Formats: sequence, structure tokens, C-alpha cells
Amino acid sequence: MKSDIKQIKVVSNTHWDREFRMSFEKTRRRLLDMLDITMDILEQDPKYHSFTMDGHSIMIDDYLEMRPERTELVNKLIKSGRLIIGPYYTLAEQFSIGHEAMVRNLMWGQKTVNRYGGNMPTVAYTPSSWGQTGQLPQILKDFGIDTMMFYRGISHHESDAEWVWQSPDGSEVLASRFAVYARYNWYYQVHRAVTRDKVFDKGYDWEQNNEIPFRVSDSLAAEDNSFELLDPALDYDKTRLRQAIEDMIDREGDHFTSEIFLAMHGHDISVAHPLESQIIEDAQKEFNGQYEITHTDLENFWHEFRKKADISSLSVLKGERRANLKEGMWTFLFPATISARTYLKQQDFDATAKLVYSAEPLASLAYWLGMKYPKGYLDRAWQYLLSNHTHDANGGCAPDAVCLDMEYRYRKVKDIADIVVNDSLAYIAKNLKADEGNRAQLIVFNSLPVRRDEIIELDLEIPVSLHANSIKLTSKDGSQVKLQAISMEKSSSFIDNIWDVPTILETTRQRYYARFISLPALGYRTYVIEPCSTELRNYGSLVTGPLSMENENLKVRVNNDGTIDVLNKLTNKHYYNLNYLSDQGECGNAWKHMSPVYDRKYVSLGVDANISIIENGPLVSRIQAEYNFAVPADYADGLSRNKKLVDLPVKVIYTLKDGAEQVEVKITVENNAKDHWLRANFPTGIDTDYTSADSHYDVVDRKIKLPDSSGWVEPATGTHPLRTFISMSDHKDGFSLFTKGVFEYEAFDDEDNTLAITLIRACRIKLAVSEEKLTELSDRGIQCPGRQVFEYAINVHEGNWQQAGTINVAAKYYTPVRAVMAGSGKGEFPHEQSLLEIDNPNIHISCIKKAEDSDDIIVRMFNPTESEQVVEVEQEYKKVTMAEGPLCKKNSDVLSLGKKKIITILMDNLRLHTCE
Repeated sequence: MKSDIKQIKVVSNTHWDREFRMSFEKTRRRLLDMLDITMDILEQDPKYHSFTMDGHSIMIDDYLEMRPERTELVNKLIKSGRLIIGPYYTLAEQFSIGHEAMVRNLMWGQKTVNRYGGNMPTVAYTPSSWGQTGQLPQILKDFGIDTMMFYRGISHHESDAEWVWQSPDGSEVLASRFAVYARYNWYYQVHRAVTRDKVFDKGYDWEQNNEIPFRVSDSLAAEDNSFELLDPALDYDKTRLRQAIEDMIDREGDHFTSEIFLAMHGHDISVAHPLESQIIEDAQKEFNGQYEITHTDLENFWHEFRKKADISSLSVLKGERRANLKEGMWTFLFPATISARTYLKQQDFDATAKLVYSAEPLASLAYWLGMKYPKGYLDRAWQYLLSNHTHDANGGCAPDAVCLDMEYRYRKVKDIADIVVNDSLAYIAKNLKADEGNRAQLIVFNSLPVRRDEIIELDLEIPVSLHANSIKLTSKDGSQVKLQAISMEKSSSFIDNIWDVPTILETTRQRYYARFISLPALGYRTYVIEPCSTELRNYGSLVTGPLSMENENLKVRVNNDGTIDVLNKLTNKHYYNLNYLSDQGECGNAWKHMSPVYDRKYVSLGVDANISIIENGPLVSRIQAEYNFAVPADYADGLSRNKKLVDLPVKVIYTLKDGAEQVEVKITVENNAKDHWLRANFPTGIDTDYTSADSHYDVVDRKIKLPDSSGWVEPATGTHPLRTFISMSDHKDGFSLFTKGVFEYEAFDDEDNTLAITLIRACRIKLAVSEEKLTELSDRGIQCPGRQVFEYAINVHEGNWQQAGTINVAAKYYTPVRAVMAGSGKGEFPHEQSLLEIDNPNIHISCIKKAEDSDDIIVRMFNPTESEQVVEVEQEYKKVTMAEGPLCKKNSDVLSLGKKKIITILMDNLRLHTCE
């Protein structure tokens, strides 16, 4: 027994999965019971110190929506610190969400805690997320949070229970990985021992328990085979108390670094126990003089720890925590959630990009020009998005019913983002300076704070009265836009009028590719649409042969099996057989990949593809490859894959644009198989030991070679997360992949340093709610059946990602330029204007929005490099925290960002850059 433990701090809590085993509404029904019982205990038992609501706060909103009559009691208990919520709004799986979503989650958590009269916690209790992103200490410190608690992504061999976590910029928080039994230790080893006469045994004996098991047992109950105890016994055997606590201290005492033992009393979906305060009081009497046993909360535990611990002697760990478990139990990393239900990850990426990189910046531009900022709409979108960020849900681990609800919320976010964008563009179009003769105009908007050269597709409805067989686009300085004709057809368009029924405009629908040069940063430029009597003819092409395309930077050849060879003309580096598919068996679940015992791997190299040129022009050319990829139908008995093969019809479209340094890829797969892991592979030929991938407010270098994990509880794997790009470089040549919602990659330590990204990891729902029982559901959604579409880009460049400015080049790939056709405006806005521009390619601006509590604009940026970066700022600004609290009042013309630093500034006197 550990002799230097003198205090035992018991913290009562629950881990509340908002939607996991059951849908949100069915889970909320249990939430009502849980909070009804818990609050009654808190109200009636003054000795019951407090109950911690799992580190997030959305469940209070969920509860009061159904129990509005309990609002006063909720406010009272939260204000008094007895019902503890926050600091998060929802507990997210971090590597499946964007960086801004992490910050907004804490902002919403703070707002929710404040709304109910509570104090924002200084402890980030995080009993979720399979791994922890490296910049989290820096983010937490900006919210006044100096302590972090989690247990996945850190192994016992790395530190004792308490340690110091340092983010890449040097920000530090105190941290805890808990002990052997993580957040369950008092619950299992003491509570169950004295109330159920069991510790880890989960067997139930119908005859020996005087309770009322209840289960709906007709065919309408679907596959829910659980019993619920309608009258669970409230037993308590005090004689077992001493031995239970001594056993707990004996098992776990050596893990703690001070005299204080943290005893967590809680479990998944657990409820406050009516006898808990009595049990703790009895324990204190039993061990009087040996241990001081108190019922408390996490804030008090850390307050006492700081008084007793030698913090200078604690282990210091830096950066992201994604260690597989070498020693310990229960606290596995489970890294594979980033590839579960990839279709959900794509929807989250799309919704987030529309909201953060289009809707908010364009609304900020329009707001600074006089439009009312659409806060109500944007808040609604964020609430829908954050509601999807409960870890089991956004990790792809939940049944189909949960995921269908998520898809609905993602549609809401995207619809709202579209509304905000359209309203912002319309406000600016309406208020442009009047043009001569009410000519038709094209207004092109760039929502990124960097100047851009872009080729985009235009879809124009040209009034027949203009007699236009083609058009010209001319800017106000007389420059003409280079066009490539796509199609023209007779058409008509509704004209919606609030004072009239929809009327009809007779038109010709004309589609073009258009190349726009140096579009204003976070701004717009107006072009006059001039009708031409002659048809537009396309001269020249990027297509150089039946299987090849070329521009000034790249030569691309499509091979007979649908792969491509690429030559970087700037460095004379060749890449061969890029984008072949590989497929292997999958016997795991959403949390982890498991291969069949006797696996068989298939590759698409050598298949016979049908290849066609589908776009042939000077600005954009496309070559398409179609083929069938035969793979096993499923995993059969789980030992080896099925001998029966099924075809996966595959269509790949390769797009090359004039002036581009990348080949855009769109791949459609008809997924007719089950239980398999489908990846796209890229033999890079880059001689390097590392990959570089963007993470939250960072770019992370990871070793390609796997460590020797023989004998580990959880062997190391080579799969890792990315946000928007993965890059490899030998410092002369660089190879990068840009992705849209594909979050898992692996670099193989083979002859070609092959890079792979996961497209589909089709598995089964195997809910390991309890280690002793694995429930397999018949839900098919996790198998990702049917048509699956993926978009990514192969970007080849000189040097590494930093020299190529890859983080901002990737942003241009996933953030489209927008264009609107409009009549002459009736205001005074200039025809070209820019709100904000940044010219440092290694500083990424992740947020442009109106401040929460003032009329100013918030700009958040970060430096992902290891060296100091500077930004020239022409406007007045103030540094603030990510929570938008004050930091300093003065500013200089040069803003310095140290290595890996995130900075948020408030701009209170922006001067728009006009070009007229």
C-alpha cells in the first residue's frame, strides 16, 4: 500500500454521451431521469458536495427544453457550484473537426456557463477524444484554463498521473492522465464493491435481485435487447468499505505524484447515487487519522495539489498526444475514428469551410460596408455544427439513426452559410456605383485575405434582348478576362419580385471557364458583361495527346490503369503510378482497424481502364478513367476475406488548369463491398524520414518509420490525422496532397515512400459499451454503401511545405471564388475593393468575423512554422484572447508571431482598400 497518500478526493460525475447507443431523443429521455434524480439529491442532501456534468454544457440546454419548470433550480445549483458544467459546449473528437470549431466550442461553453450563472472552469476535463491536438494548451490558456485532464493519447510509460503539457509555442498547462482505471476508479473499486458486492464482475442474476427488469419484447422494439431496472436496489454494505478503499489505493496509489489521490466516481450515463455522501462520510470515519477523505470537485483537487506537489519535478510532454498504449488498461488511443464514416467527415469539412472561410468573411466585408451583421443566422449555424461535435457521433461510432440526425444538421449549417453568403453578395451588388446604361455586370468575390489568380466556371443567363452569341468580360480598367467556352443553350429564368408573381426572363444559358488575375484580397471586382455577335471559339488546349495534358508547370500522363505520371517541369522530378487504389480486409469497428487473420490485399495497378478526354481547352482540360476494381464481398468468417469478388465501379477525373501546380482529382466509387479498407496511393519517390501534415493551428512533423511496439497493450500504427494537406519533401522537391474531408493518411517506409489516404474504411457497428459484451448491430451506414465521391489535389512544388506556402495554397483549393451576375447598382460602393490582405505566405488567417461584444472585426491568425514571422498591419488593432478578452491596448505597424503562435486581434478602424 502506498504510504504517502494522505488525502482522497472523491469527485462525483457522469460521462454523458448525448447520442451514442441510441438517437438523441431517446438518449435525452434518459437525461431527464438523470438530471431529475441528481438535482433532487443535490437539493435534498446538503452533504452531497457537487456533481460534475462531464466537461460540457449542451445537455443543460437539452434538459431545460423539456423541463422549463426546473430552470430556477438549475440556475441555483450551477450558480452555487454544485452542478458543474463546462468548459466545453460539446465534447468533440478533436481530429475530425476544424480549428475554429475548437475555439467556438469553448466560446459557446463559456457563454452557456455564464448564462446559467456559473463560473467558467479552470480545469478542462476532457473524458473523450481519441488523441489530443498539440495546440490545446495554448488555446486553453486564452480561455483562462490552466489545467487539462484526459487519458487517451498518453501511455503510462510517458508520465505519472500528473505532468506538464506544453504546446509547440511553449504555453503550458498542468495535466492529468488519471491512474490505472482512469475516470472510473472509485466507481468500480469502491462504489460497486459496497453497493453491488462486485468490482469488475458485470454478471446479473435475475433470481437473486429483488428488482424489476423491464424490456419491450415485441417486434416493434427493433434490435434494442436491453432490460431496464424499474426499481434498482439501493443496497449498501459498510463492512466492505475499508477493504475496497485499501485495494484501490494499493492498485493505483503509486501513479500519483503528491499525497492526494483523485477518486473519480462516475461512469458512462451514470446518475448521482443517493447514498454517496453517506458512503464518503463513513469512509472518513473508518480511516480517520490515516486518510482525509472528502467529497469535492476537480477545481478543489487541483487547488490542493498545487499546495502539496513539487511541480518542478513533473514530467514535461510537448505537442500532440497520440501515443498508443504501451502500459495500462482501458485507455487505448483508438486512432481509427478519423476514417470511420468518411462521408460524415466530408460533410463536416464542407459545412465548416462554408461557414468559416466564406460566410463569416463575406458577412464581415458586407458588415463593414454597412450591412447588419447576420449574427442570429451565424449563431444558429454554429449551434447546429457544434451539436454534431459530440465525440462518438462526429467520430463516426454511433448507429445510423444518430448519423442521419447529423446529416440533417450539416444540411442546416450549409443552408445557413449559403444564405449568409448570398445576402452579403446581394447587399454589395445593390450598393455598387451606378453603371452606364444599366449594363449587366459580373461581380467576383474572394473571401480569402490573400490575392488570388483563379480559373472558375461561370453559369450565366444572358437576356435574349442582348443578342449575345458570346460575351466578353471587361474590368473597369479595360482589361479583358480570358474565357473558355463550355456550352450555350436556349433558356429562361424566373425573376422573383416581392411585389409581383415570378416573371420570366427569356435567356441564353452560357457557360464558360474564366481566368481572373489578382483578385482583391477579401474583396471583390466588377466586370461588365459585353454581348458579342460572334460565337466564342476555343483556341489551343492543355491536352497534348490521347492520354496527356500539359501546362507551363506540369506534364501529366494518364496510364492505362487509371493512374497518372506527373513531371514537375520546374525541378525535372518525375512521379509515377500516382493514385492507384489498394484494398484490404477490415474486421474492426469505428475505433480501431483490425485485419483478418489471413488477409488478402488487392491493388488496381494493371486494371484495364476506359480513358476519355472530357474537357479540351486552353484554360481547363480533363481526362477521365473508368474501370472496375474487383475486391472480396466481405470478411466472411473473419479469418480470411470472402473468395467471392464484387466489382467496385470507379470513375476518376483528372483536371489540369492553366498555370496550376496541381492536378485536381475527383474519384467516384460505387461501394458494393463490405468489411474493407480502400485507400488511394501515391508513390512519391521522395527521400525523407518525415511527413508534414496540418493540424489545429499547426503543421506537425511525424516520423515515417514505426517504433518497435512489441509487447505493447496497443501496438503502434502508421495512420495519422491531417486537416487539409499532407506533404513530403527532400528539401529540393516537394509532394503534397490537398484533401476535402479525408482525414487519415499513412506514409509507408517502402522503396517509394508511398503515401496513402483513406477513402473508405467499411466496417461493422460493434458497440463495446462494456468490455464483457460486444453488441453488433445490423446498421449498414458505417459500411459506406453506394456512391462515394472524393476530391483531392496532387500538388508538386519546389522545397518543403513552408517554402511553397502550402497551408495557404491548400486554402485556395477548398475555398471557392464566388461570382454573381447583377444589374447596375444604386449606391456609392466602388467597383473594386479589398477589406484585408496578408502577404506572408506562412501566416494563415483562420477566422474573420464580427466581435461578440463590440462593433469591431476579429481576425485570428497563426504561425505554423518554427521561426518568427511578421505581418505588416496598416489598420489599428488590439491584441485580444481567443475568448475575445483584452490583452493589450497598443499596437505597432508590425505584428510579430513567434514560432507556432496563435494571435487574435480586434480591428476597430479598418480602412477598406479601394482601387478606383
